[in-house]
This record gives sequence, structure tokens and C-alpha cells, in this order.
Amino acid sequence: MSYQEIRIETNGPASAMAFHALAPRLPGDDEVAIDVAYSGINFADIQMRLGLYPDAPKKPFTPGYEVSGIVSAVGKNVREVKKGDQVAAGTYFGGYASHVTVPAHQVFKLPANVDLEAGAAMPVNYFTAQIALFEMARIREGDRIVIEPATGGVGVLAIQMARAVGAEVTGLTTSEHKRGFIEQLGATAMTVREFAADESLRGYDLVINSSGGAAIEWQRKRLGITGRIICLGMSSMTTNGKRNYFKIASALLRTPRISILKLFDVNTGVYALNALRVFQDPIWLEKLTRSLAGADLTNLKPHIGKVFAATDFAAAHEFLETKQATGKVLLHW
Repeated sequence: MSYQEIRIETNGPASAMAFHALAPRLPGDDEVAIDVAYSGINFADIQMRLGLYPDAPKKPFTPGYEVSGIVSAVGKNVREVKKGDQVAAGTYFGGYASHVTVPAHQVFKLPANVDLEAGAAMPVNYFTAQIALFEMARIREGDRIVIEPATGGVGVLAIQMARAVGAEVTGLTTSEHKRGFIEQLGATAMTVREFAADESLRGYDLVINSSGGAAIEWQRKRLGITGRIICLGMSSMTTNGKRNYFKIASALLRTPRISILKLFDVNTGVYALNALRVFQDPIWLEKLTRSLAGADLTNLKPHIGKVFAATDFAAAHEFLETKQATGKVLLHW
């Protein structure tokens, strides 16, 4: 069997990525080898392809944070999974590949009711939502929450996870036609423009922000006492998958420099979540994997926006970066 991976070789359009032959590696004592069925695509992959992700490895490299597939071999110390099991895994780069070998603590066996498509859509989205909602914000029943990236992979799971603990959720979108999708998840749906225009909407316990830039400041003003805003990224720096130097400069210049002294006046908090840095920590990665393995996945359903053949990786990136997607975009090997 021949294995392949998809590499980012230079900054630029999705078509600049390329296939390369991959030599599979036998697992070490505490590792698991997986024949990959699906690789998850994340917006961070697009940003690093454009050269906007400072923590990306030196080029050329293989992106991808998550896969699902069939275990092909395990190390002698591995007990949680065995050859032939259907699993999902966090990969911390290298996920755009038809075969991966990763530490066992990054792998979890899929329950019988979760298929391989759903498995590949879970790790990064669940980990990000788990950190934001429960590690940083510590949400609880009755909290009023705003989720800006409501129709993406993280937003879909975050809405479900927040509602499961009894929070009241408002989901934002830049696309009018996606309102119904948000409402089907049980959240109040609004466009970002509508929400920004209605200054009576205040007193929120949590705002999850993904656009960055100037939006941080006006969204922060919607928080109530002890409210928190968690910033996940800076999507406002790109336009339809292209580097826009004006928007990059504008987003950076308009990102607020927040004074601690002024925070005393409003009694609110500001967090920034770079999930990649969390995934670098083996203790946190193992903790998050245990959390996902122990979660009740019966009522937690990722939405698969579209599945592309791995050979159509450029089209998959373009589909996500031009905001056509709702939910998760996957590559199928």
C-alpha cells in the first residue's frame, strides 16, 4: 500500500499545496499507527498556508490537527485500543496524510454510535470549545452566551455543549441564509451586523470572538459584570482565502490595547485562546483527549458541512475560506 501526505511548501493559494509520498513509521512502545479515513480541515490551516500563523512549522510541512481511521498497529504498552479499532486522534500537525503514527494518549476509540466522519470532526472543535467554555469561562446554567463563529465546526459543538448545561445561547453569522441553521441548533440567531447595531443587547456572561480586530472592543462592551470575552483568532485579516495587506494592517491596528486599570471599572475579563499552544502541552493534550473519550457523544453531534476527496484538497480549502461551509469540512482518503 502506498501512503501520501499533503504539504504546504510555500505561502499562497490552496493550489500551491502538493502531494508527497509518505513512508509509514512503525509505532513505538507507547504509540498507535492509524490508516486514515478522514482528515479534518480547520481555519488555522488556511491561515498558516497564507503565512499568517506564527506558530506554524518551517516549510515545507504537513498541516492537519485531527484524523479518524482504523488502527493498523499498536506499541507493546498500548492497552486502550487494538488493531482494527475505529479511532479518532489529535495529530498536532501531520494530519493531512493517509497514515499517521501518534502517541497513544492522543487517540480514543470511537463509540459504536459515532462513525468515522463524525470522529474526524470532533477533536479540534471539541477541544477548543471545551477549553473556552469550561476551562476559561467556567460557564454554568443560566449564563447568557454569544458565539460569533456559530456556523463553523467549533461554533456548532460550542452551542450544543453550552445548551447542555443550561446556558442561553445567541449565535452570530455574517451570512443571512445561515440563520436557520443556527436556530436548528437551539440558539437565537442574529447576523453580526444586527447584533452590533442593537446596543440594548448587553449583560452577557460570555462572548466568544473569532474575527478579532475592532470587533473585540465593541463586543467587550456587551459584557455584564464578571463577563468574559474569549478571542479565538483573527479571521478579519483575510478575504476569501487571500492575504489582504490592508485588512491585516487594519485588524492589527484596531485590536484594542486593553488597560488593566480600566478593567477595574467594568469588572470583566479578556482571554485569548491559541489552541495550538495548548495542544503542544502533552499534559493538556492527554487531559483533553480523556475528556472527549469520556463525553456523552450520544447528544453531541458535529455537523459535517462537506466531504472532499483528498485529491480535491484545494477545492476543500477554497470552500471553507470563502465561507460556503457550515460545520466541518473533511478530506476523505
